[in-house]
Amino acid sequence: MKAMKPNNQPTTLITLGPQTSNTRRRLLRGALSLGAGLALLGAAACGLVSTNILDKTFELSAQKFSLDFGTTTGKVPTVACTVAGDPKCTTLASQVSAAGGTATGICDTTAKSCSAEIMVTKSYPVTLSNDPSFAQTIGSKAISIVKAIELSYGASNMSTVNLPEMMLYIGPDTAKLPTDKDVYLIDKIPAITKGTVIPDKSRKIIVQAGSPAFERFSYYLSNPKVPFLLMLSGKPVVKANDDLPSGKVDVTITPAFTVGLPL
Repeated sequence: MKAMKPNNQPTTLITLGPQTSNTRRRLLRGALSLGAGLALLGAAACGLVSTNILDKTFELSAQKFSLDFGTTTGKVPTVACTVAGDPKCTTLASQVSAAGGTATGICDTTAKSCSAEIMVTKSYPVTLSNDPSFAQTIGSKAISIVKAIELSYGASNMSTVNLPEMMLYIGPDTAKLPTDKDVYLIDKIPAITKGTVIPDKSRKIIVQAGSPAFERFSYYLSNPKVPFLLMLSGKPVVKANDDLPSGKVDVTITPAFTVGLPL
């Protein structure tokens, strides 16, 4: 059988018999199977595929952050002001500070009245190797991969202060403020009005994989003897004729992790 090339030169086509064709197919299937097997072995060697990893989920002990504004009674005094930075607002802040927290005077130039912003930061120290749940679930095993991190929380605001949204951070045990080195934002906890009770573990924060906070948690999980902090920070504001800050706020956070462990 012949076919003509574009230059009109004849081309000879070879036709395989049935036995030769079947042999070729078997060889091709064998080569494909061998290639697939080698690809899987290569993936396993690179850590992409593993049949020796067991997923484990565990919770740490509940961690309670308590903000105590004391037992002061009375109202925030009315102090008139006209411009930002009015020194009269600093005087107001010193009176509010006596009720708990560190206050900064602010002039509301629209209302022509001073208010006080209270800076509150509370830290909870954590050493994973000392946590009973970690010791029981992980022990001395090396964590191969961190798959998920969730923080369940609840709160009880029995203070006279409406709490605005608060920021939850993770950082080294030497950190004092959210602005310190290697302190990373985990997420925001929405505002909690005074008199509100949120049942424990009824709300969740999911730490996004790939975020700086996720990477820091992963580091501490892989190095469980290294201490770190969870830090909660908020800035409630009280205005003229509000109750002076008093009473107590409790926020309870329970971290949970899903990790891969070697069998």
